[in-house]
Amino acid sequence: MTPRLLLLLGALTAASAAAAKEVEPPAADKRPTMESLFLDFSKTQLGPLGSGQAKTKYLYTIQLEKSRLSDKLLRTIYENAYAMYRQGDFDGARDLTNKILQMDPSFQDASILHRAATELDGSSAPMLSERKLVEDRFEEGLALYRQGRLVEASQRWEEVVKLAPGNLKARYWLKKVRGELADEHYRRGQTAYRQHRLRDSLDQWYAALLLNPKYPRLVAAISKAEAELRRSEANEKLQRALNLYGQGETVAALKLLDEILTIEPGEEKATKLISEIRLEIAKQHVAQGRTFYRDRKYTSAIKEWNKSVEYGYDPRRANVLVARARDQMRREAEAKRQAEERKREEEERKQQEEERLKREEEERQKKEAEEAAKTMDATEPAPAQTAPTGPTEDDKKRAIKHWNEGIKYFQKNDPAKARDEWLLCKKFDPSNTECVEGLRRIDSAYGGGM
Repeated sequence: MTPRLLLLLGALTAASAAAAKEVEPPAADKRPTMESLFLDFSKTQLGPLGSGQAKTKYLYTIQLEKSRLSDKLLRTIYENAYAMYRQGDFDGARDLTNKILQMDPSFQDASILHRAATELDGSSAPMLSERKLVEDRFEEGLALYRQGRLVEASQRWEEVVKLAPGNLKARYWLKKVRGELADEHYRRGQTAYRQHRLRDSLDQWYAALLLNPKYPRLVAAISKAEAELRRSEANEKLQRALNLYGQGETVAALKLLDEILTIEPGEEKATKLISEIRLEIAKQHVAQGRTFYRDRKYTSAIKEWNKSVEYGYDPRRANVLVARARDQMRREAEAKRQAEERKREEEERKQQEEERLKREEEERQKKEAEEAAKTMDATEPAPAQTAPTGPTEDDKKRAIKHWNEGIKYFQKNDPAKARDEWLLCKKFDPSNTECVEGLRRIDSAYGGGM
């Protein structure tokens, strides 16, 4: 519970206790119980608070109930303060009304009672002082009335009626002055109406209606002026909407036209123009959706076509366009998937082919090396029987071939196979200095133990 409500409850409890000592309220004037002042949430019928609108409604209801509770408490405190005033306890009445005005400075009844209690506080004869205060207020009202100060006179007699509800003279004069004030407001309203100042005329006539709710012909005059004001505002907004529409501002024009129908429901021109603008906006969304479709922006195209339905485009045609876009999205997605799958299969096939060729090349080179070694062993003469001779042309060609293979392996960072190739090169052509130099480099870099 808020501090303000705690303060009000404390004041109410104190006032009730003080008043109960002297006056027992009649059975018909039963005070509300504290339980009845609190909000019964089961009666709000707000439903689940899932949406922002529901939450806003809930908070507004809570605020409304808090205001209602506060007003009831203030009114209850005022009634106790008035009871104290009638019993001559002006000090207690002043304190209670002061608390009320701290909470709500616009509480007029409490303000009147507070002024009266302050003036009478300390009086030796409370009843006589109260009657004199009421008579003084009444006489002040008469003096002000004779001076033509009707509003101030009305305020004085209203105070008298609040302080002494049974004062018939004050009631009569208050009714009389209110009638005259109502007549004046009515006349001013008529003048403003003839000058086509509709808002000013309505302000005057509503003021007259507050003073005299039964004023003859006033309700009809107010209804007529309000109707003319609505038509005037509608025409003004319609002209602005037409200007915006002519400038191509279709959305702003449509918003203004919707406001016109709120002011003047069923306005024929606004209704017709709304239909035309909505149809134009719908066509714009359809055209924009087709542009997105051609650019293969299918999601954006679908959004545009759905918007076109909101502005009155044929839902069946929009559904056809949306279905076409979704079908195209599925087709392109499937084509993309198949292309990626084919690309992946092609890469796997190329990789397998390269590996197969590599294995075949390695086997071929291995066989050639073995055959070359066998041929060399079979054709090499015995050292004791024949004198050594130089390499033949075929041997030199083989040596060059093995030298080239050794270079390839050396570049692939495979020194073992390079060494094997260069040894064969040396066997076929011992005079090939490049083979000898290559072997020397391998021995130097990797050691002779390879």
